[in-house]
Amino acid sequence: MAERDGLGAPALGLRQYLLAVASKLDAPAWFCEVEVPATAYLALERRLDRFPDHETALLWDEQDGWAAAVESSSGEDMVVLAYLGEDLLPQPCAVAAFVRELYGDSYPGRPDPPDFRSPGSADGFDERLAAYAGKSVCLREGQA
Repeated sequence: MAERDGLGAPALGLRQYLLAVASKLDAPAWFCEVEVPATAYLALERRLDRFPDHETALLWDEQDGWAAAVESSSGEDMVVLAYLGEDLLPQPCAVAAFVRELYGDSYPGRPDPPDFRSPGSADGFDERLAAYAGKSVCLREGQA
């Protein structure tokens, strides 16, 4: 499995990409792990009507892309409800649309993981991440 430099362009690109998605969603917090396999957690402020007692979040990983999830009853794990399933790095507006549909009456995305790639594969994914490294994201006042 290939390694990823936590300070290199792919790692910076992942952070910039997540910042762009978080900005589109007014997400209060996010976290990412840039090493292989890269993962991310993006907190959502609203709870789903069908799960009013559980926190809602978006999860991302470099194998399956974005997934909507709720915390488990124990509060320790997240339970995936649906995968966006379009691409590993869909446009931030597509992720925002997925979340809007999630809070609506429909069940967006797909129930099974798309399995886009094997983490660490030499398939151009790090180059796609690195392309985001030079993009700046304008945050609204109060966002970090």
